[in-house]
Amino acid sequence: MAHRIVNTAASLAELGVKKGDIIAIVSENRSEVVIVSLAALCSGATITFINSAYTKGEIQHVTSISKPKYVFLSPNAYKNHYESVRAQAFVSKILVFGDSPSTEVISYNELCRQKAVFSSYRPVDFFGRVETALILYSSGTTGLPKGAKLTHTNLIAAAQQKEPCPDISMLTVAPWCNTLGYITMMRALVNGKEVIYLQKFQEKQYLETVQKYKAQSLLVAPPLVVLLSKSSLVDKYDLSSVQVIYSGGAPLDGGVIQQVKKRLPKLHGVLQGYGMTEATGAVTEETTTDAKKDSVGKVVQGNILKIVDVETRKTLGPGQPGEVCLNGVVLFDGYIGKAKNDDFDEDGFYRSGDIAYYDEEGYFFIIDRIKELIKYKAWQVSPAEIEAVLLEHPAVRDAGVTGVPDPLAGELPTAFVVKQPSHEVTEKDLINFVASKVSPWKQLRGGVRFVNEIPKTGSGKILRRIIRDMLKAQSKL
Repeated sequence: MAHRIVNTAASLAELGVKKGDIIAIVSENRSEVVIVSLAALCSGATITFINSAYTKGEIQHVTSISKPKYVFLSPNAYKNHYESVRAQAFVSKILVFGDSPSTEVISYNELCRQKAVFSSYRPVDFFGRVETALILYSSGTTGLPKGAKLTHTNLIAAAQQKEPCPDISMLTVAPWCNTLGYITMMRALVNGKEVIYLQKFQEKQYLETVQKYKAQSLLVAPPLVVLLSKSSLVDKYDLSSVQVIYSGGAPLDGGVIQQVKKRLPKLHGVLQGYGMTEATGAVTEETTTDAKKDSVGKVVQGNILKIVDVETRKTLGPGQPGEVCLNGVVLFDGYIGKAKNDDFDEDGFYRSGDIAYYDEEGYFFIIDRIKELIKYKAWQVSPAEIEAVLLEHPAVRDAGVTGVPDPLAGELPTAFVVKQPSHEVTEKDLINFVASKVSPWKQLRGGVRFVNEIPKTGSGKILRRIIRDMLKAQSKL
């Protein structure tokens, strides 16, 4: 791997890549993603990952944030997104993993045919300056994703965080285009773990992989833990190698944990954590299998946390719920094109929007979030983004979106819609309309409810708390 990284870095330099250039990678999980991302960093470039499942509009939005000069596409991403990427004026060169399907793009295989001298290669030096190394996209509460700037210091600190179980292999299906997937994978490699990966989750293939490679730990989102606790296929495979499950992205019900322990004979425990892109991954995590019930563990190295009163901003002590605010060497350098004072307090702490408390022993417990993001299978879904799509429909006068609780997915995006007078539209019409414009995890899987009015404040802000109450009331009917 090290030789391939050096060969790729030298090839990128020959291509013209220099310090400060932006290189985008649009791909599902594959080994080239790791190779090119590290080679790009060695070349002094800034990397950005773009989810290959994004729609055309989403691709154009996130590339307009980071403005990459060079774009790497997997063969699948080339089929789906080449035209969208090519249309962006700031893109200078497009490269495809494998052999080139066209004379208009560069083959990664052809690019890296020349061999660099490994022993004499030296990466670009930034001489201690704080520069952006990685741009990841974090969903906001008011619209489309924002570009979070992670520095070299952030990545070094996150990669050196202690592994709870460093000596056992890990199977992951988490996409490397997001924080959980990439940072966890890099931390595992730095700590010498064997990493087994899949491009996407398919139940039979996943269970076959555990059995074939004797995976000892699983990195999963909560819905997969639910599946393991209930799937009839589990008993058909030898999963006795699994010792630990790492679960992150959304809270996991205690009952599900007990059920999955019964299904996996050698499972010592399920470790949960709490993290975010802005903290370069984990904020808190459990490190032992006898951690406290319902907690998300203790503070991870590199983070400084304080809990503050939402109204007074006064720092609170143990047992007092308040907003989680973060600082430390893993804290990101803000969002592209956004003033820091919008998201940071006067002491330089990032205001997370999450409500939590900690006990006398330092264990953290997440209660709620000020942010109104919907958590669908560990994906963050912005209600405002879906509302904006719904309002494009000529039959929709007003719309409000929230999440309905679901035992498998966490939350399902659900819409309340006010029809335009003299227009007819069905629930299926709107579900299909939204599905044609957004990624799979943003679709209205919770359905559409038609109402006479969307509750709002005097200034016109949607009262999502009341929408959620309306949803609860309807579910009881």
